[in-house]
Amino acid sequence: MKGLFECSKCGVIAEISEQLCEPLERTDKQQYCGSAPERGTLCESMRERLPFVCGACGRPAEQAETVCEPLVTAWPQ
Repeated sequence: MKGLFECSKCGVIAEISEQLCEPLERTDKQQYCGSAPERGTLCESMRERLPFVCGACGRPAEQAETVCEPLVTAWPQ
């Protein structure tokens, strides 16, 4: 798996740091998956392009392989 990054503002996971508002480097899923992000509000710029959410903890992600139980999102418009 490529490098992983978590947005410290909203908890989004991505493989490219430039896609996040405030990226923090993570080494693997165990550092974040399985625990809900402490931040409750998803960055608006991310909401429009995040196709996945973790079925275990609700953490949003751009790539399915970055979360434990990927589900397709249904964000309200």
